Amino acid sequence: MRIDWSPRATTTASRFLEDTAGMTALVAAIDGLASDPYPADSFRWGDVRRLRVGTYRVMYVIEGDLITIDRVDRLTAG
Repeated sequence: MRIDWSPRATTTASRFLEDTAGMTALVAAIDGLASDPYPADSFRWGDVRRLRVGTYRVMYVIEGDLITIDRVDRLTAG
């Protein structure tokens, strides 16, 4: 599978670059989607899949052999 980042995902993820450890974990999890696009800790949310990686949430779409990362958000304590 091929992984592509949408412009929106690049923009939203760039807000968190100061969190080196978090971004390293996030990129590793996203890279892992190439071999397992449906990991156990992901779930369908409308037309997208949602994956939680530590304090981050990744929204992505699977179309054939292409995974498009749509958005990256950091969860806040409620």
